[in-house]
Amino acid sequence: MKEYEEVFKINNTVKPVWVLFTDGGPDENPRFINNIYQYCCLFKKLDLDYLTIRTNAPGQSAFNPVERAMASLSKKLGEISFSIDTFGNHLDSQGKIINKDLGLRNFRHAGEALCNIWQRDKIFGKPVYCEYVDEESMPFSDVVFETNLGCNNEKANDEYEEPEVGNVEDTEQVLWAWIENHAKMCKYSLDIRKCEVPECCSPKRAPEVATLLEPTNGFLPPVIKGKDNHFLNPIHTVEYLDSAKLAKYDEHCPSISAELYACLVCKKCKKYFPTCAFLLNHKHLAHPKSK
Repeated sequence: MKEYEEVFKINNTVKPVWVLFTDGGPDENPRFINNIYQYCCLFKKLDLDYLTIRTNAPGQSAFNPVERAMASLSKKLGEISFSIDTFGNHLDSQGKIINKDLGLRNFRHAGEALCNIWQRDKIFGKPVYCEYVDEESMPFSDVVFETNLGCNNEKANDEYEEPEVGNVEDTEQVLWAWIENHAKMCKYSLDIRKCEVPECCSPKRAPEVATLLEPTNGFLPPVIKGKDNHFLNPIHTVEYLDSAKLAKYDEHCPSISAELYACLVCKKCKKYFPTCAFLLNHKHLAHPKSK
């Protein structure tokens, strides 16, 4: 939309670095693997150099300005109801769908009516743009994740066996391999950056950003505490502190004990993952011969 070009584009091109600030809900939280897949697709689709997604710690969503803005949209729905059968009944007596096409027409009608309501008033003086998106819309259907192992900036593991793409499980393995080589996953954040392999990633459009983050392997540094026990700005951390002396990712996270942290680190390569499931994926992919 032209209304957003000033925010998302520069010189008629999508800005190369994006920062997304979300709440901790399951539909946006960067700790959930399905959301990580979608963020990676967005990164590839827009040819971004760097994408960082940051979320609030528990109990902090109330301070998110976006959440406060969205509250006005929810308030408008307090006394509104939409007909479920505008074009006819698509449910049987037990509430099961018997006519999918008719159900989609009814749902579209309600969705478009909702968009019309939300667009009537401004939020913080800014107009609200709302558009109904069809259920079958797949904006990332053309995104392809390469299986090139050379994009790993870290030392390649000799035990790695590249999966053959033949079914859904194999395809997910390929995507997980891409994620490991391009993303840094933490409990409250997800960072994605391009690699240096031209067969995998296009040339960087903001090389100065890559230069700034080079001391921390191309990623924003971990969130750490200063001497006054306040958390430091990651940009200040990478600019003024010695990267070799920084704490590890999530090591200063109050909700992760030292015992739990030790369980989330790969015993073989010392790589940290925010969940046991991610660590298990890593072991299956990077250390298939280890027990």
